[in-house]
Amino acid sequence: MINRTRETNIITCSNITHLSNEFEHKTSLLISPPIYDTQYWSEWSQPYGLLRIAALLKKHQYKRIELFDFLEVDASKRLHRHRINIGETYVEHDKPESPIKPYIISKPGDPDNLTLYKYHFGKTWEKFDEWLEAKGFTAKHPPDEIWISSVMTYWWESTRDLIARLNMRFGSHSRIILGGIYPTLAPQHAAEYTKPDIVVVGEIAEANDLWTDLSLYKTPPSYAIITPSRGCPFDCSYCAQKTLNESHNTVHYRSVGDIYAEMVNKYDQFGIRDFALYADYLLWRYKSNLLPLLERIASNRKQYPFRLYAPEGLDVNILAQSQHLVDMLKAAGFQKLYLPCESIDDEYVQSLNRKHVKLEHFVKAAHMVEKAGFRMRNLEVNAFVLYGLPGESVDRVVKTSLFVSDIVGSIIPMLFTPVPSTKIFSEHLPYFQERGWDKDIHMLNGKLYPFLEMNEGSIGDYIDMQRLMFMLNTHYRSSSFQIFGESKVSEVFRDNMRNGFESFVEGYKNLSDTSIQEDVNKKIEQR
Repeated sequence: MINRTRETNIITCSNITHLSNEFEHKTSLLISPPIYDTQYWSEWSQPYGLLRIAALLKKHQYKRIELFDFLEVDASKRLHRHRINIGETYVEHDKPESPIKPYIISKPGDPDNLTLYKYHFGKTWEKFDEWLEAKGFTAKHPPDEIWISSVMTYWWESTRDLIARLNMRFGSHSRIILGGIYPTLAPQHAAEYTKPDIVVVGEIAEANDLWTDLSLYKTPPSYAIITPSRGCPFDCSYCAQKTLNESHNTVHYRSVGDIYAEMVNKYDQFGIRDFALYADYLLWRYKSNLLPLLERIASNRKQYPFRLYAPEGLDVNILAQSQHLVDMLKAAGFQKLYLPCESIDDEYVQSLNRKHVKLEHFVKAAHMVEKAGFRMRNLEVNAFVLYGLPGESVDRVVKTSLFVSDIVGSIIPMLFTPVPSTKIFSEHLPYFQERGWDKDIHMLNGKLYPFLEMNEGSIGDYIDMQRLMFMLNTHYRSSSFQIFGESKVSEVFRDNMRNGFESFVEGYKNLSDTSIQEDVNKKIEQR
C-alpha cells in the first residue's frame, strides 16, 4: 500500500473558489463509492450532492467532467454484490481472501448468536479500473481533481479503500476532495483514516440550489432526487441534522418555481416521472412552500404525470393539522407514504427530544391519509418503527409493532445507528471508546446491534422482533391480517391469547419423545 505523506486539510467553504481556480483548464473526476455492509437497499441511492457539484463545475466551465457511480444499477435495476471479509482492505487486491469470515453477533452469557456476512455492494473494483483505463485516466494522464461523496459514517471503509487505490494509481498528481455526510459528521476521523487532500465539512453553499446534473450518466437514471429545502427547527437526540446544517435550526427553501422547473426539465430531457423529495423537514411551513408546489404539480398532471415519494417520511404532527395538505399529496401523485412512529410511549419519545410529536398525531394522520384515498394494509401507507436504541425494552417494541400494524398494516423496521455528533452518540462515547468503536465506526451500524449488551433482549429476541414485524406485514389478496380487527378470526385469535390455550400448546410441546413412543406402543398393544 502506498504511504501517503501529504497533509489533509479540513475546511468549511461556501463556494468553489475556496477549493479551486483556473477552472476552464481542469479535468475533474467525480466518484460515488461502493458500500460495505451486511444488507443494502439500492432504491433512491442517487448521489444528489455529488450531482449538484457536477452542475457547479459545469457552471465554472471545467474543461472535462466525468462521473463514476459505483451504485448505479444495471439494466434490470439490480446492484452487484459479493461477499467480503470483515476488517480486510481492498487496496492492492480486488477480491477477498479465503475463507470469508462473517460477523458473529452474540451477547455475553447468551447461547444465541447471529451470523452476518459482509458484502461489497456496487460495481467491482475491476470494473472501476477498466473504466479509468477506457477514459484515459492513467498515471501519466491523471485528473486534476477527484471529488468523492461519502454518505453514512459506518460506510467509511469503502471510502478509505477508494482513496488509497486512487493514490496508488495517480500518486500526488490528483487532488482528492472528500465531502458528504460522513466527513461532515466525523471530519477528524475522515482526515486520519481515509487521508484525502481536503475534507470538506458541510455543504458548498454555492451548489445547494443547483439542479442535479444527470447528463453525466451514459444511461439516464429512471428517477431523480429533488431537495426542496434543507434544515430543521428541531434537534432530536438521534438526529445529526443540526451538525449537517452548521448548527442552525432554520430552514432554507428553494422557490416553488425553481423546483417545478427542475422536475419539468428532467421529464422533458430524460423522461423521468419518479421524483423522491429529500428534505430534513419537508412539511415545515408547508403553506408557503410544499403546498403551492403540490398544487402546481396536481394542476398539470395530464401534461407532466409525475410520481412522487418522500422516503425519509412525513412528520405526522404537521400532517394531522390539515386534511387539505393530505388531499394534495394524493392529488399531486404521491405513490406511497411513510409515517414515523418511533414508539407508542410518548414519554420515551420525548426523552429523545422529539417533544413536538405524540402518538395521537400518528393515529390522526393515518386516518386522514386513508380518507384522502391512500390504501391501508397493502404497503401504500407504511410506518417506521425504530428499535435497537440503548436501554429499550422488548415489551415496548412488541407493543409498538402490534399497534402500528393495526393502524396502517405495514411496518418498516428501522434498526437504530448511533451517529457521530448526536446527543445519543456523545452520551455513550465512553461505551464506544472502551470497544474501539470511536475508530472502528463501522461497528456502530445498527444491523450489528451496537447496544445489544446494554439492552434487555438477547440477539434471538431481536431476530424474533424482525420475524414478528415481517409476519405482520405479510400480504394475502392485497391486505395484511389485522390482529385487532373486527373479523371473527381476529376475535378468536385474541381470545386464544388469553383463554388458557397457551397451556394446551405447552402441554404438548413438553412431551418427551420417550413418552410419545410409549403412548404409541400402548395403543398398538391395545389393538
